[in-house]
Amino acid sequence: MQYNLTLKMDEIILKNPITDHIKNAVNNSRNKLNFAVPFLNSFACKLLHNSVQDVLDKRIITRFDPSCLISFDIPVLEKLIAMGFKIRYDNNIHLKVYITDSETFVSSSNLTKGGFESNVELTIKVDSENTEQCNSIFEEIWQNTQAEVTSELLKDNYAKYYLLKKKDDFANNKKSSDINIITVKGGIDTQKIIDEIFNLGEDYAHLRELTYSANQKKEIFKNKLKTGFNKNLFYVPEGHRLRLDNLFYDFTYGIESKIAGTGLRELQFSTVFEHPEFQKVIEYIYPEMSGMKPWNLSDKEELYEFCCGIFDFKIPQYTEVLPIRLASYFYPEYFMPIFKLQDLYKACDLLKLETNAKSKGERLYAYSTHIRDQMSNVPYDNNFKFNFAYIIIHTFELYDRMEKGEHYNDIISNSDKKWKERYLNQGLKVLQKLDFANMKKEKNISIQ
Repeated sequence: MQYNLTLKMDEIILKNPITDHIKNAVNNSRNKLNFAVPFLNSFACKLLHNSVQDVLDKRIITRFDPSCLISFDIPVLEKLIAMGFKIRYDNNIHLKVYITDSETFVSSSNLTKGGFESNVELTIKVDSENTEQCNSIFEEIWQNTQAEVTSELLKDNYAKYYLLKKKDDFANNKKSSDINIITVKGGIDTQKIIDEIFNLGEDYAHLRELTYSANQKKEIFKNKLKTGFNKNLFYVPEGHRLRLDNLFYDFTYGIESKIAGTGLRELQFSTVFEHPEFQKVIEYIYPEMSGMKPWNLSDKEELYEFCCGIFDFKIPQYTEVLPIRLASYFYPEYFMPIFKLQDLYKACDLLKLETNAKSKGERLYAYSTHIRDQMSNVPYDNNFKFNFAYIIIHTFELYDRMEKGEHYNDIISNSDKKWKERYLNQGLKVLQKLDFANMKKEKNISIQ
């Protein structure tokens, strides 16, 4: 059915602000509040609060688009449903019409503070004849729009809303362009060290086999996640039939532990993985689980946002190691399995990084980016490059300790960790190949 609204002499054109006009019309209504508006936010709740309880016919047609927060504000939609509104959605609507008992408004204004007050908008308060046509248009759209916004729909989509809100909040804060990642010139030529580590001739066949098996298992794990969050995928207690088939077990005893152990105890894993907020962590890290578009970590702004966001969850024991470990598990091409920021700092300091990064997220972004850039010529993935980083750290540590008079055999015998002893042995091989006495004179870095 085709309708044409004709502006009559007794109709009124209103410029913003229109809040008082529409609020008065809403307050005087007892039978009908019918709105068709694509975008609304918390301003709608303020406008309608305490004035709609006894209105009989309360209906809204809007959008419900998870790519746009202003049409996907789930807490606002929850409040409107609690007020008694029936809500349907059509992501193609663009009209804005506000129908009350005695007054009807056709407007360019969305149901937002900007739309009603600060934006440059025009609104027409129509006469009785055009009010009837607006009623007919609203009814036609309502009948043709069968998709309802229900409490169940909102609950099912809350993860998308949470991620969208988190992204929106981040967009209003500092960007990665504010973070300096500078390679300091001069001093020791760390590229020589990287070259010598590469030329050590270490046999990485076992690590390649582990990485291949880990990647296969990881794809199976991700595919399971795409069907929805299941806490048993992450942790189950001893005696459970799935004890050997979850991420905790893999990190602690399985393939992933052989690639890089976390040093965490079971209680630390269970505290995090069984926490009711942990689902939000995974929905943030792996948005595909909720049907959202994946992270594009090749984009520096998204990488920076991701790094800052993974620490932003208030869960006991979820502080540093687990956020970084989960990042390296899901995105091994961007993050090394080095789970302490201090260790990442040591490697970056030796690789001559200068940065103004302060927060955990900023530091992870700066350190990971710098190491990846400095080792861009190493023809291995990050499971191998993290070995290079640790060899660099322990090469310098070994030299510093030997220069202070410690004997190599004493250093090795006093090492309380087998993995550290291995890196010290590799560091000794590097020292034997390089003229470190001369290089030390040029060294202008320190290991903290």
